[in-house]
Amino acid sequence: MNQVKIFSRSPFSLLWWSGTLSSFGDWGTLFASVALASYLGKKSGNSELTAIIPVIARVIPAFLSSFAGVFADRFNKKAILVFCDLSRMLIVFSLVYVNSLTILFLVNFLSEIFSLVRQPAREAALPEIVNSQHLVKANSLSALGTYVTLPLASLFFGLVVDFDLLGNFLLNSNGWPGTAVFFVDTITFALSAYLVSFIPLSKVKVLREEGEDNLFGDYKEGFVYFVNNKKLKIVVFSICSSLFGAGSLFVLGHPYLTQFIGYTESAFGFVITSFGVGVLFSMLILNSFLQEVKGASFLIGLSLLIAGLSLYIAINSAGFTFFLISIFIAGLGTGSGYIITLSYLQFSTPASMRGRVFGNFYSLGRLALLLAFFSSGVLATFINNIAPGKGTVYVLEFSAILILITGILAMVIGRRELLKEFSINNFEIKSLGSLLISVEDEPE
Repeated sequence: MNQVKIFSRSPFSLLWWSGTLSSFGDWGTLFASVALASYLGKKSGNSELTAIIPVIARVIPAFLSSFAGVFADRFNKKAILVFCDLSRMLIVFSLVYVNSLTILFLVNFLSEIFSLVRQPAREAALPEIVNSQHLVKANSLSALGTYVTLPLASLFFGLVVDFDLLGNFLLNSNGWPGTAVFFVDTITFALSAYLVSFIPLSKVKVLREEGEDNLFGDYKEGFVYFVNNKKLKIVVFSICSSLFGAGSLFVLGHPYLTQFIGYTESAFGFVITSFGVGVLFSMLILNSFLQEVKGASFLIGLSLLIAGLSLYIAINSAGFTFFLISIFIAGLGTGSGYIITLSYLQFSTPASMRGRVFGNFYSLGRLALLLAFFSSGVLATFINNIAPGKGTVYVLEFSAILILITGILAMVIGRRELLKEFSINNFEIKSLGSLLISVEDEPE
């Protein structure tokens, strides 16, 4: 139960490798689906437009996250994880033979639904196999596994897409040379399901009022718990504001750098990389220094203050090097706020309610990203009509200020909690070797 290391036979290790393989499959399928959509769109000369079809298919189910959490609380979490992985295994394998944009949309839509159902089940399962004082370390390692697989999946896609590795073995395939990506992703989902099958997870008995023993009753109960918990709302809405600001950066970062500042096309790639490295580095820092989360609201607020201030400084910086450094620090703040939020939700939420709480959390987080994606460009265009050439900058500055103000408010609200609960003993300096060993050396 105390073992939090990735190279062992512990339940956490099995869950970590399962989640990492699953994330690799998800990223790889997304990249390959976008490329396949572009390939299929060449026939009509609309490859630029058709390339976004898989992305839209994955965005639409976002609003189902809240309801997906009900399954994690109502049914056996291991059964949910295995079922979702096996379902995605079959769904993704069908992409080997897909030669229609409509079917491609449907396949990605279904794949995302099972991903949404799996996510809250996985988050709710973690506290069952990891002690509360190790949740920060466990979440840091889990998030590290998730985001490290993004560049790995991208690199794998780039290496195999130009080679028709399976064309001679898969009869009646769609003819796209990158089909091997889907085949490998199918294997990752199968391996993920296999690993999960060995994790000891039990169904948590949910106590319901008479007449409420149904899915809608469970959903209603979780929603009422969520909206009536003041501290929970502060923490969740704080991190959602950070996601809104990050979404604006992804949408407007490219036009800001290339059109407003005049940098080359590659500049945006360096910025996203800098932000991502900051997020990953924050996970290493939390894993090495933060033993247990107390004063969560204050710590999350501090993280958002750092993220918002750094983003604002980056937007108003003169040199590109200083811009990258500021974006890196913004990634540090965003990543630490996210990990602390996950850990707080896990150890502060009753076991019978975790799935629904995480379902609502991910639903609001995705909604924040969607609002950023759809509103940033519209708002920037509107401002440009009033103040030509200023729309992009103003929207980015507004996003940074929103994160900054939210961070300050969270710190003010959480200051009493910090003074009451926080102790310097909550921080323990450990070597980076703790990534591979447990906090307490226990025999396996």
